[in-house]
Amino acid sequence: MRNLGIRVDSESLTLLRRPSVRSGQQTPACKHRLFTSALLIAIFAMASALSYASSNKSDLRLAVINDVPSTQLAIQILSAAYEKLGIRIETSVFPSRRALLMADQGRVDGDLFRVEEVASQYPNLIQVPYPLMQGHLLAIVSAPHGDHLPEVVSRPLVAAVRRGVIIAETTANRLGMKPILANSYRQMKDLLEQGRVDLMLVSDIEGLSPANNSDWRSLVILSEPITRFSLFHYLHRHHLELALPLADVLRRMDHSGERSRIVEEARGNITSESC
Repeated sequence: MRNLGIRVDSESLTLLRRPSVRSGQQTPACKHRLFTSALLIAIFAMASALSYASSNKSDLRLAVINDVPSTQLAIQILSAAYEKLGIRIETSVFPSRRALLMADQGRVDGDLFRVEEVASQYPNLIQVPYPLMQGHLLAIVSAPHGDHLPEVVSRPLVAAVRRGVIIAETTANRLGMKPILANSYRQMKDLLEQGRVDLMLVSDIEGLSPANNSDWRSLVILSEPITRFSLFHYLHRHHLELALPLADVLRRMDHSGERSRIVEEARGNITSESC
């Protein structure tokens, strides 16, 4: 049976307190009513949690994108978080946009992680309101250009982006660049070295990036990120009850240092050989 970690503490009871009109102190009868109300709230919360647990016995299935280093890290963080709620997660690999569609239609239970803007674009997806990971978008150019974007005349910059990495596509469009979609990071590197694109836009999420690959040392990573972003976990609205408890777990993992330990271990174990 799943333990959803429902707690009723003194903060939760603040709204139940009513000062005496005459003296500002509570009478014994009032205190008894307060205790009874608090007990009823606790019983109701526990009953709701047990009801959810008993009616959702199967593991949650999440849509994920394959061959992205940060996917493995996100799975590790969420596996640890869901385990604290008595839930195991399974993953199914889909192309990026199809993964969103599968989650939005409820054909899977949620999407592993997306940028914040997804919350307003897919009404059936509920954002777990605590960031899962932080990242930034890097611009990578060939060595002759130095630490700045290439200068071109009478045409937009042409940027190679990984197919399905929506933050890279949308950023390229927002900056007036022409995005060229590649099926792998290796293909992006080939396009740059062959002179078919002016730059690559590559994500670095929690220190995990294909740019860390030793094969990329001949290229130049611009010192200033193009943009920074937060990534959130999303659930289908049928699992709305899990959003806040999961956010609370992620917050506690962050504050306790557990999340940092998972990230550090992942940096040592997850290679960037998904190029």
